[in-house]
Amino acid sequence: MNYKLLLNILTALFLYQITALSQGKKIVAYFPEWGVPNKHYYVRNIRTSGSADKITVLIFAFIEPRPDSSGNIIPGFMHPYYDYVQPYSAANSLDGLPDDSTQPLRGEFNQLKKLKAMYPGLKILISIGGWTGSVYYSDLARTKESRERFADDCINEFILGNLPADSGAGGKGTAAGIFDGFDLDWEFPVSGGIDGIHHDKNDKENFTKLISLFRKKLDEINPDYILTVAVPADKPNIDNYDLTGDQKYLNWYNLMTYDFHGGWDKVAAHQTNLFSSKEDTTDNGAERSFDKSVKYLLDTLKISPSKIIPGAAFYGRGWKDVDSVNYGLYQPGDPAAGKYETGIDDYRNLIPLLKKGYECHWDSEAMAPWLYSPRDKVFWSFDDPKSIALKSRYADAFNLGGLMFWEISGDDSIGTLVNTIYTRNMPDVKFDSLSGGKSEPFVEITSPENKETFLEGSNIIINTRQTDKGGLIKKVEFFGNGSSLGYVTGPPFNWVWFNVPVGNLKISVVATDNFGNKAYSDPISINIRAGK
Repeated sequence: MNYKLLLNILTALFLYQITALSQGKKIVAYFPEWGVPNKHYYVRNIRTSGSADKITVLIFAFIEPRPDSSGNIIPGFMHPYYDYVQPYSAANSLDGLPDDSTQPLRGEFNQLKKLKAMYPGLKILISIGGWTGSVYYSDLARTKESRERFADDCINEFILGNLPADSGAGGKGTAAGIFDGFDLDWEFPVSGGIDGIHHDKNDKENFTKLISLFRKKLDEINPDYILTVAVPADKPNIDNYDLTGDQKYLNWYNLMTYDFHGGWDKVAAHQTNLFSSKEDTTDNGAERSFDKSVKYLLDTLKISPSKIIPGAAFYGRGWKDVDSVNYGLYQPGDPAAGKYETGIDDYRNLIPLLKKGYECHWDSEAMAPWLYSPRDKVFWSFDDPKSIALKSRYADAFNLGGLMFWEISGDDSIGTLVNTIYTRNMPDVKFDSLSGGKSEPFVEITSPENKETFLEGSNIIINTRQTDKGGLIKKVEFFGNGSSLGYVTGPPFNWVWFNVPVGNLKISVVATDNFGNKAYSDPISINIRAGK
């Protein structure tokens, strides 16, 4: 059997294996309540985009702790009209059937019920809190009585489904069977968070008591109910939670590995980078990154890998008035205009900018993309298919629970980013001809060096050089010991082999040009020795 045929067989087998693996990992999508009124994004869009059969957990955001007229902290609806009162037309409905204005369950909750019926394997959680909804978290967690009251209210309304009566909607059991548990999203206990948020010196301990209480009450009904906690990705805020102790009560942590930088900074920088970069001198050299946050939970806090689900960003953070030095990266700027909010915009709105003079750049140290307009002096940091494919493979390599993202309405109409998480690959490319044109592609590995030594568990960035006489390189696929590590469909053609095992390992790459002609690199060897 020749080398090319063997490589094609191995590639096919690996693609089958990686698809099976992706189906075993959780793909956790947040769904924003305000997507309907603000973005005209409906539950039906999850299906029409092709994402409904790929995500495994959908988290509805948010329910807010807030005081009632007696001062008791209760679960409050941000907009009950959109949640379960609004009648849906046939055009906006998931199944093409309109709501009857007299039925007790309407709105987004009824659409979620229909979605779950269509996709029985899908789990749906309801998230409590969020950035603007955490003002009263400290109050609800402060005493045994306040915790009991709040948890009982949540169980009553969202597990038993006894929604408050509103405009002919709601009532006993109307939402039963929709939600499979809760996501507790307190941003943040002890310190930090939105202006006006309440804090208490005992927040950390009180949150543990709240978490354990939710777990106990869910288990009394059904131990299969899910309980998760959304946590920040920067160390100062992480340390205000007892992640190590609390993990025994939880199915997993949703680790918010995004918003490392944003409009609150005066420098344009990566907001959701995979690796830390020595070029990033913001935050006194804190070097925030997806990898650094995950490793802190794994190595320092000893969190079980299966209980860590880090996040990808389906949106960008932007700056205006950014100088063209280094294509705007790490240059001063102010928050850019977004479609819905200053300094932020969705992936689906950022990609069309490539047709308006914006250029896409790639940081080969941070392994992160950004957009920059030399004419408009505007910079956007975001996740794209390459960076999300890398994060998905990182989660697999370190045996994490999966990957989550904020939030699903930011994806494009064909679900490009969700599909990337599902397949662990960038969208493939179309070739001008597969019969072969007159071209001479060439590819070689420029780093790591042949026979270079690394420590076990390292993440090795693989860089390449390509040329093509008469053609254009469209795709470079990377192989470790004969198995595909993934591929890149645009320059720079680099990739990562995550969490390498001990031994003498082989790396090779295959480049394919626009005519479908292939070039095979000389393989290199790397030595991986045990130890940290």
